[in-house]
Amino acid sequence: MGEYPDSRDPDARHVVTLRLGEIFHNSGHTSQKVKETARTIRTGIEKISPFIQQATRTVCPKCEDVCCISKHGYYNFEDLVYLHALGLKAPQHESGREDSDPCPFLSEKGCCMDRTVRPSGCNWYFCDPLLDHMEAMPGYQEFDDALREVAELWMEMMEEFAKISMPEPV
Repeated sequence: MGEYPDSRDPDARHVVTLRLGEIFHNSGHTSQKVKETARTIRTGIEKISPFIQQATRTVCPKCEDVCCISKHGYYNFEDLVYLHALGLKAPQHESGREDSDPCPFLSEKGCCMDRTVRPSGCNWYFCDPLLDHMEAMPGYQEFDDALREVAELWMEMMEEFAKISMPEPV
């Protein structure tokens, strides 16, 4: 599909969303591998979420420089592929926000979105204080291994998506 336009542009995002819908609709059973991989990713995220939640519950309330800002809350192309493979739509993000504005999904109790559907810029960003805290927690190695596995599955999902979205050479 070429270079994905800035997801901050609602019109461009709409066009990409429509195109992804067409690709998944027209691919039929050939998109099964992408969908299965997306479901496995979701399960992997669910598995690591409690570890992250435990860490953020301790570190984030003390933070003086909140990193849950608007620039991390935009969906990139891969995020949209993932959501489409799960049969989901990305929630609308307010356009015209400054990158440094608080994320619109940030509430007093943290993110109001389920971790499995957050944009990757949000989900995989760990500030230094949070990362330091997580590395000292029991179970960090298991978390790190599971996170690595999810990242590898993410790349596999995109490789499989490329197969269904790009025409075969003649």
